[in-house]
Amino acid sequence: MYSGTLGLLDYYGVSQLSADARNAGEFYFHKKAVMEVVDANGNISYVPNNKPIKSEDAEEYFENLNDISESMIYDNSFIKLREISLSYPVWERDWLKVSVNLFARNILVWSQLKGLDPEASQGNNNMTGTFERFSMPGTSSYGFGVNVKF
Repeated sequence: MYSGTLGLLDYYGVSQLSADARNAGEFYFHKKAVMEVVDANGNISYVPNNKPIKSEDAEEYFENLNDISESMIYDNSFIKLREISLSYPVWERDWLKVSVNLFARNILVWSQLKGLDPEASQGNNNMTGTFERFSMPGTSSYGFGVNVKF
């Protein structure tokens, strides 16, 4: 999923990732990446990127990342506790039944898109579920009810 929100939060320096990068002294490229290494004979090989970046270069780093749309691609797999409810009978007679219930909706989401709901994406039928930019997270709701049946 393309997440314009997370990319722009990094670009403007207001995400936790950009704050950590500015305050760390030095940091590393946060995506899986390799770097090219040339040995004495001119042979090229690729190794995991372990080159540190200075914190004073964090602004330039995130500006450059913003120019690469692929840097804003995230796995859109998620687990969501969409609704949970509990009902308990309180009183019951032949002609009258009373029960109380509790419910909660949209209370937990486990996803790579921290702070965002993968279901709250934009687009038409060709892009549904793959493009997100400034989407609002789903609201959580909680409730209590009394059911009376007669």
